[in-house]
Amino acid sequence: MMKKLPIYLLILTLFSCGGDPETSKATRDLEITYEIDTVMVDPGDHFFFVQYGLGMSDVDKRQKLLYNFNNQDMKMEIIDLENLKLKELRQYEKEGPNGIGGGFIMRIQVLPDESVLFYDFVGIHHVAKSGEKLATYKLEEIAWEGDNLLDEEEIDVASLDTKDGKTFYGFYGAQGFESEIKGMANFNVENKSLKLFPSDFLQFTSSYDISFEMNGGGMAKAPEQNRIRVFEDEILITTSAKNQLWQWNSELDSLISRSFESQLSSNSKKGNFPMLASSPEEFREAMKEKNKEVSFGKLIYAPDKNTFWRVHREMDRLTAGDTIIYKNILTAFDSEINQVGETLLPERVNFFEPGFYLDGMLWKFLNIDDEVAFVRVKPSISE
Repeated sequence: MMKKLPIYLLILTLFSCGGDPETSKATRDLEITYEIDTVMVDPGDHFFFVQYGLGMSDVDKRQKLLYNFNNQDMKMEIIDLENLKLKELRQYEKEGPNGIGGGFIMRIQVLPDESVLFYDFVGIHHVAKSGEKLATYKLEEIAWEGDNLLDEEEIDVASLDTKDGKTFYGFYGAQGFESEIKGMANFNVENKSLKLFPSDFLQFTSSYDISFEMNGGGMAKAPEQNRIRVFEDEILITTSAKNQLWQWNSELDSLISRSFESQLSSNSKKGNFPMLASSPEEFREAMKEKNKEVSFGKLIYAPDKNTFWRVHREMDRLTAGDTIIYKNILTAFDSEINQVGETLLPERVNFFEPGFYLDGMLWKFLNIDDEVAFVRVKPSISE
């Protein structure tokens, strides 16, 4: 499939030391082509843990291995993505000197040395490939050097990203039901240095949160997906609420904002849904209405092409049975994060939020009768 794509103008605004707005360089008029396939993973006699939709997984791109953590049995399923089969099961300990229990593991990250970071509400467990625990970092108990958090402020462990397991980047602010992002944090767990960059640039996203309260107490909140991710030497921040991203230079304390324009969807959520629910039924109905609005996925870096890809979606129509039919839009960005084109993916392909890029393809998990499969889109851009 091939579609001609228009040129888009990117508007940049600099938030640093009173900087003036800038205008991006003109982008090229490029074409996007893609191929799509679906592949199954051979489980052997194993039953994969798919309860969270592989939401507890990460990819070692050099080894072409997917690590999927079962936080109920404390097992790691390691999938060979080249041969599409289970390669190894690795058992982790909950208690003892190598234990990673005591908190709810909510995310993992595989480092270049094949060690694994386990992020939980307590902090970060760093475990070697052998299973030996190298360290546990309880962030609230560290006596930081440099900047200081206020009593009501915490580092948001769920937001953290790192390249080496030593220097981390993430959000900080109030946590829990009254969560609020007050800025970004940059810290090093070896020298215990902490640097804070206060900013309210993401404050607008709280306008799209749905809160569930009963009997005057907070029960749950459905916030926007605000992410910090490290790509090579870039620290990029995105939100699901708006067609925008920010480039953070922690050394210079600067934040550059880039706004993009889509011709195939809205460029921001409108907020045409209830913000407060007082029953589970009201909460589900509010979420259904919110899910009709545009949502922007994460940026995925393609190192072989030095480009970035993103998929976002918005409701196209409702069926007679009240099922939402989405349009999924694939967007390409060049190495300087200039938007160079966008195109619709086929309606039959549910490709919102692909998980990773490998072998020239974007991969998204697909649950087929509790078996692991992947839909893969192989995109390219050309003159």
